[in-house]
Amino acid sequence: MPWTTSSNAAKEFAVSGTNHMMNVESAAAYQDFMAAVKLDPNFTIALVFLSNLSVGETRNTYAQRAIKSAANKTEGEKLFASLVDEKITQEDRRAIWDKLHTMFPDGGMIGHFYVITRATPDERFAAALEYNKKFPDNPGMYNNIAYYYLNNKKDNIKAKEYFEKYLAKYPNGYNPYDSMGEYYLLNGDLENSKKYYTMSLEKYPFNSSSLEALQKMEDDKKKDQVKK
Repeated sequence: MPWTTSSNAAKEFAVSGTNHMMNVESAAAYQDFMAAVKLDPNFTIALVFLSNLSVGETRNTYAQRAIKSAANKTEGEKLFASLVDEKITQEDRRAIWDKLHTMFPDGGMIGHFYVITRATPDERFAAALEYNKKFPDNPGMYNNIAYYYLNNKKDNIKAKEYFEKYLAKYPNGYNPYDSMGEYYLLNGDLENSKKYYTMSLEKYPFNSSSLEALQKMEDDKKKDQVKK
């Protein structure tokens, strides 16, 4: 799908932001999209993502700007902007991703969000495996597959295998370490859980997921000490 923008630097920020989005790194994504919009206030792709990353009136403002910005752009960008229309339903959004995926079957970003918006866990899992075959170097889907194995298939061995693949594919991100921290936490290995959550924060100190997990672990430890 075309990314119409008046600034190459804005596009670079948006590409980085999109990569963060696909890796569940919302805080870093927000910073990138804000930088992109500062350089090009009518950058549809960045405005759509900013709307999805915001709440309340701020979300509505970005949504309106996104839809307005797409008026004279490509059909793909108009369709993409329609994702933030406040009147559409979850089913409508799923249909939009389906149509975008049909229009741009070789788009890694569109394919990623097509996968995660499928209606059922089984549909998402099957689509994720197909995506992984087509885009083996896109790290975010390894994370999604790992969680499907962990939460839906209840297969800890395969889950760990995919979390490790995710980490190998994206060692400089912060979410792979956060995901591994959660894996160990859910399996009762607090030492390794703390280790990986801490590594996540070393990559990005503002990752609220890791901060909250470590704080809860510390609070639970203090409660146990009081009981003893």
